[in-house]
Amino acid sequence: MHSIKILSIFVVFLLTLRSSSCSLIEANKLSPYDVLMEYGFPKGLLPKDAIGYSLNKETGEFAVYFDKACSFTIESYTLNYKSTITGVISQNRLYKLKGVTVKILILWLNIVEVSRHGDDIDFSVGITSADFGVENFLESPQCGCGFDCNSLRLNGDVSSI
Repeated sequence: MHSIKILSIFVVFLLTLRSSSCSLIEANKLSPYDVLMEYGFPKGLLPKDAIGYSLNKETGEFAVYFDKACSFTIESYTLNYKSTITGVISQNRLYKLKGVTVKILILWLNIVEVSRHGDDIDFSVGITSADFGVENFLESPQCGCGFDCNSLRLNGDVSSI
């Protein structure tokens, strides 16, 4: 009799846990791009086709997931995103970033922090940083071709898309 009571309490606990986790999943319908914008960043900091994310709203720890690693060139910079990007997010600041690198001349450097100051986005690789206008990140680049996908399609080179 005592074991049946414990079992029924355990079943009620599991059902409560299951229904609360389902409601958390349903409440989490924002895309990773929406979350970026909630924290003051433009969506174009992430390439297109993120497949999901996790976010601890108390600590700001996050992860963004892609099907595979992603690489593209914008102007003279080649960027590489691993299939999982992690870090900490707070209003106008992404830090402890892992999974995003930029090629500067012949060196691949980790982007470790991104911050927004008014209309400027500051990218830090630890030893140096560079500012770019927020208007450069209003749209998300596409893996393989960045923002030049249409010109690649017009020229018949779609292999990298």
